[in-house]
Amino acid sequence: MDAYTSLAGATVLLLILYVVILQVASRFLGKPEMSAYANVELQQLFISVIIFLIAFGAFALADSVGTSLSGGPPIQTSLAFLHTTINSGIVPAYVQLVSLDIELSFWSSLTTRYGPGPWGFVVKQVPGLEPVISVVRILTFTLTAFLGTLSAQVVIFYLIEVLTPLFLSAGVLLRFFPTTRDAGIYLIVFAISFHSVFPFFFALNAHILDEMAVIERGPGATYDPYVSLPGNFWGNELPEYLPSWMAQIIAVFPRLWFFRFIALSYFLEGIASLSMPSLFLPSLAMSITISFINAMTKFITGKG
Repeated sequence: MDAYTSLAGATVLLLILYVVILQVASRFLGKPEMSAYANVELQQLFISVIIFLIAFGAFALADSVGTSLSGGPPIQTSLAFLHTTINSGIVPAYVQLVSLDIELSFWSSLTTRYGPGPWGFVVKQVPGLEPVISVVRILTFTLTAFLGTLSAQVVIFYLIEVLTPLFLSAGVLLRFFPTTRDAGIYLIVFAISFHSVFPFFFALNAHILDEMAVIERGPGATYDPYVSLPGNFWGNELPEYLPSWMAQIIAVFPRLWFFRFIALSYFLEGIASLSMPSLFLPSLAMSITISFINAMTKFITGKG
């Protein structure tokens, strides 16, 4: 910020020199309209200095308010929330669903032939798994889409962290010049909004989820989006019709057993909770931020 403050100070000195030159030229050339223009520019320069101080003050105030509400800088808190959702929620559930897809596909491919040659017929050892496999693959695709949206949000927050100080400083500088004043106001409001308003919703959501975790699991608990297979995901009792060779395999690999469809409800509930940070939250935050930028720009410039 110090470098941009120095640049803004140098710009102010140049504009003061420009106004002085206009005043001297108006007296020397005897053109009162030039003097009036110089007075208007001097007034705008004074307003620009006030906006400069307010903008950087608002930038710092937004940081402090967001920190006090979320327990840390809003952008860092939002990034931590997104990383937790990805690493503890999306990735483990995705790995488990892919593993489940492989296991179910394996058992669905096991067949037995009855009867000799072309007069015989083939039956599946574990029938009825195709619909379950289709549901598992739909859930896997959904988690893949969630992972993409969350990763894009992480990239956006890194860009916000790097670019908003640049946009703020550029907006302050553009506000000093007559032809770029509206653009400068827009950049100032844009930088402050995406630095404070946009990440505030993510930080607030993370804080709410932490409070809900404390109520549910006790003091010290934090938000945990982990979705895991239940303990009774696979059946424990062998049916009477099971072939002896399959019973021997199950004795060695106990997890490879009869699938219980109801167990997918854990993944459905997990996807329902993960849809909030993946889809709804960024849409809400972006809509409110854009509306705030447009409203504040029109209010400051007096246009619209």
